[in-house]
Amino acid sequence: MDLSTHGVVDLKTGQLVGGEGAERSGDTRFHFEGGGRWASFGKPLLSRIWAKGSGYTKNDKLVVGFYLGATQVGLKPVPLTKQEIARELEIRPASAGESMNRLARGNILIPVQKFGAIWLFRLNARLVYDGGSEQQRECAKYDPVPIVPLKEEA
Repeated sequence: MDLSTHGVVDLKTGQLVGGEGAERSGDTRFHFEGGGRWASFGKPLLSRIWAKGSGYTKNDKLVVGFYLGATQVGLKPVPLTKQEIARELEIRPASAGESMNRLARGNILIPVQKFGAIWLFRLNARLVYDGGSEQQRECAKYDPVPIVPLKEEA
């Protein structure tokens, strides 16, 4: 890429700056929506979950993907029930429940908070963490090691 024509990115704002005609080029390839947070995730573990033969179903992977986007700061649970997540993913509530239970059995989802019969979950800190890497390493010490591949119980 020729930076003299495309400019460079201001790392604080994500805006394209500098370079000839950067202001009028309309090139927004490097723009991102501000105000959001970034999370660190374990690529090797995530790829093992998605791999054929991982023991996780398509719906399980869909739920993991949903949780990646809905991860809360630190170790807070995603504040949605299985029924709400099923509605968002356009799958049956029973399927969402089965997937969430299988992911919890494999230590991918960690149950954090219970309201009556309803559990709220978060992703294992070894898989994703919204916060600093030093905090992630500390939190990951206490989360169980995810099980991939997951073997079905007889």
